[in-house]
Amino acid sequence: MPTEPVDQRLQGLGVMITRPAHQSQTLQTLIENAGGNVFSYPLLEIQPVTDTQSLAPILSQLDHYHIAIFVSPNAVEHGLCLISQHGRLPDALQIACVGQGSARQFQTLAHREVDLCPEGPFNSEGLLAMPAMQQVKDKRIVIFRGQRGRELLAETLRERGAQVDYAPVYERNSPKIDTQQLNDELQQRKIDIITVTSTEAAQNLFQQANGEQLQQVPYIVVNARSEEFLREHGVKSEILITTEASDSGILTALLQWYSQRRNS
Repeated sequence: MPTEPVDQRLQGLGVMITRPAHQSQTLQTLIENAGGNVFSYPLLEIQPVTDTQSLAPILSQLDHYHIAIFVSPNAVEHGLCLISQHGRLPDALQIACVGQGSARQFQTLAHREVDLCPEGPFNSEGLLAMPAMQQVKDKRIVIFRGQRGRELLAETLRERGAQVDYAPVYERNSPKIDTQQLNDELQQRKIDIITVTSTEAAQNLFQQANGEQLQQVPYIVVNARSEEFLREHGVKSEILITTEASDSGILTALLQWYSQRRNS
């Protein structure tokens, strides 16, 4: 019986992934199935908020809102969990997601389609550019997010006349990594490229590891803010921005970069 062909498009490539530990397995499997070597260093840790009492007035009165925005898959997961403890999602509530990953997560967990999701770019700017988000005067909007985050979305919607509330449903912590091991692997050139999926993860990386070595390694990032941070911290090598922040989007960027590198 013939065997399935083995995908070796990333053969020999050392890829460092920095996703939170509970969210890294899919990306790790995709890279390894393509022949790559994975070095996992989770640079963020996602935890549900401990103080949910302050969220009760929002979660129990979602029928008073016109639009609910989920800024990330974590916002979807932890937001829906808390909503289920206080009632249900009103049928009339419009659902908006910043990215496709969040939209897919919402559809999977809520068994309901998302009303608004940009076709790109998959960020606050992309969502704000949608026609439905232009005419929001006097609308009540709730944003499900982490305890810290960008203010652009809320600020712009308020400027357009909306009433905006935050529902911080998770918190991001910075776990300690084995910096000696990481520095050794960088020094020995075992790691060929680093994937970074948030600016906060990049900040944690540079706070813990050898900055000079980090400046020499190519990066794959999911937004321009992370690229800007890396350049400000002296990264001189290539920085690629994915077209999508998903695991498949990161894999596609890796395949394209490695193919060009081997053919150059």
